[in-house]
Amino acid sequence: MIIKCPECGHQVSDRARTCPSCGVDIAGKVTRCPDCGEFIFKDDHECPNCHCSINASAQEPEAIGPDNQQNTLSNPNAPVVPNNPNIDVPQPPKKKSRKVFWSALIIGFVLALIIVLLGIYYVQKTQRENEIRAYENALMSSEPAVLQNFLDMYIEAPVAHRDSIKVHLQALMKIDRDWDNARTSLSKKALQLFIDRNPDNVHVREARMMIDSLDFESARMLNSMESYKKYMEEHEQGYYYDEAKSEYDRLEQEMVRAAQMKAEQDSIKAAEEAAAAATTVVE
Repeated sequence: MIIKCPECGHQVSDRARTCPSCGVDIAGKVTRCPDCGEFIFKDDHECPNCHCSINASAQEPEAIGPDNQQNTLSNPNAPVVPNNPNIDVPQPPKKKSRKVFWSALIIGFVLALIIVLLGIYYVQKTQRENEIRAYENALMSSEPAVLQNFLDMYIEAPVAHRDSIKVHLQALMKIDRDWDNARTSLSKKALQLFIDRNPDNVHVREARMMIDSLDFESARMLNSMESYKKYMEEHEQGYYYDEAKSEYDRLEQEMVRAAQMKAEQDSIKAAEEAAAAATTVVE
């Protein structure tokens, strides 16, 4: 019978004394593994193929050689091995070895690791995209609270982003301080200076309203046609334009009435003087 040499794996007759390829002893030295059916040496304590432990006390040596027929007769359950080397002997089905188990375990671990790494990658990618959007929104914002919120939320943002936001925040805080100073000063000059320096600031509209109010108060304190006219020329869309126009018209009517009264008085005085002169001439 042709078998596979347990040492080198080359085909050899079970009746050969030694393997012609590697020289190891064959006749009477080889048996089958009770687990996977591979040919192994009788002296092996473990099957090289399936790593099954060979218990010498429980193992029934299955000598491959001249006395094989005797072992077969004494053990009716043993597989019949024909002596004809040209007949292939069907091998019993092999069980899954530990090597297959460990290979499957390693493959599963690698796949799980890949999934975890992909998950980490996508999470980090999403965080980067969110940070970039928040950074761009903060740069376009004029609210210090928005910039401070970015600094609080994205502590691990790129240094360049955080430094840029800090500079922008400091500039906004300085503008807020300038506005507080201009607003509390109640000075037209200070308010106009704030507008000129920060034309796009959210407080510009309020500053212009304050200037409008200050100019009207000044015109009302002077209470003259010239002061109201100056206010209307400088604030054509002013909140107090109608009131200033009303005061201007009132003063103009008073001036007209005063002129008419003066003219009447001058006429009466002239008439009286003429009458007096005529009386003197008659006398």
